[in-house]
Amino acid sequence: MSVPAAHTISEGKGATVAIIDTGIRTDHPALKGRAKEGPDFLQEDDQSESWYGEHGTSMASSILDVAPQARVLGLRVIRDPDDPDYQNSREALHQGSSRDGDRPFAQAITYAVDHGADVISMSLGSDSAWDAYQEDEAEAIEYALSKGVVLLAGAGNEGDVEQGEENIVAYPAAYPGVISVAASVPDGARATFSSVHSYVDIAAPGVLIHSADAASGGRKPVQGTSSACALAAGVSALIVSKYPELPPRQVAQVLKETASHASRGYSVETGYGVINAHAALRAAGDLRPEKPAAIGKAGAGVHFGPGDDGTPQMVSYGLDPLYFAIAAGGAFVGLLAVSGGFWLVRSGRRLQGEGFGGTAPGGPAAYPQYAQQPMSAQHNPYGQPIQPQQNPYRQQPTPPHSQWPPQQ
Repeated sequence: MSVPAAHTISEGKGATVAIIDTGIRTDHPALKGRAKEGPDFLQEDDQSESWYGEHGTSMASSILDVAPQARVLGLRVIRDPDDPDYQNSREALHQGSSRDGDRPFAQAITYAVDHGADVISMSLGSDSAWDAYQEDEAEAIEYALSKGVVLLAGAGNEGDVEQGEENIVAYPAAYPGVISVAASVPDGARATFSSVHSYVDIAAPGVLIHSADAASGGRKPVQGTSSACALAAGVSALIVSKYPELPPRQVAQVLKETASHASRGYSVETGYGVINAHAALRAAGDLRPEKPAAIGKAGAGVHFGPGDDGTPQMVSYGLDPLYFAIAAGGAFVGLLAVSGGFWLVRSGRRLQGEGFGGTAPGGPAAYPQYAQQPMSAQHNPYGQPIQPQQNPYRQQPTPPHSQWPPQQ
């Protein structure tokens, strides 16, 4: 990621990164003096509990490892697994709403924008084929983009189809305007768990990331596109700190154009490759700032997704279970319709031949309504033990500014 070289240009001074997650422990040594906890959009009062902010604190430390002079703002919209009220990995992020109907996630984005965030890091995502686009969330994202705020999200941890993962389309990573971050291993290849989709834009290290452990006050190795997103958010903070007039589209542009395999082209596994903080900062210095614009508005320019920036229109990688379910359901209904029509024709002819007339009972059929499911923190970094090994991305307690990566 070329972080030490990047620090000769920027260390993130003056930049604020909002972390929409499980909340953060501002007293952790890796965060102390550089973190603030905002509102709890779950409307709870449990910040003093030992399990509070486990995932969010981990992400905050990774951001500050990359951008040591930035500040982070924690906004809680989901629960940690150790929270007694945590139900399951799809526990309702969408529960609760403000008077205007917006749900916690959308509220948190709007709050972050209105309270000075320059970057929003979202190390969370939907984990079900039935999770879907939410209008209030999309509007909140467009609002953030129109105000010049950079948004990043983890691509998802459902990419290991050989182990039964479903490689689902995950939000917020799939929303237009959000920089979607895949997880890479030390040689730059995709981590096996990292989801594969044509909305993946860039990659960042996502295995053996030594980040803050809220429970012990120290650090521990974690993995996931959550961590990759946090590291990329740190790089974004370096850029907006040095070049605050650059709009989100141009920040995304320099991240992609200077990534590890941008010259070789796009990949649905790692986007344009692993980000290079130093190269991105140098490229940003050559740009003339554009006027910020929301996606879909005049002047917004191209952004991500298939077809508008050179990424492929079609990608063959496993089956999207939502589309499969819809197709299977449609095929079943069609088969029933054909079979029913054939039976009616035969029955009608038989009844007419016997001198009877009439209609079969029937009417509109009610299809099940699939409720929107929650968005949860990316799988692991806490669920599976990870054996430390030699790794150039290893992160330890925040080092002196001249030392990178953090050492044990």
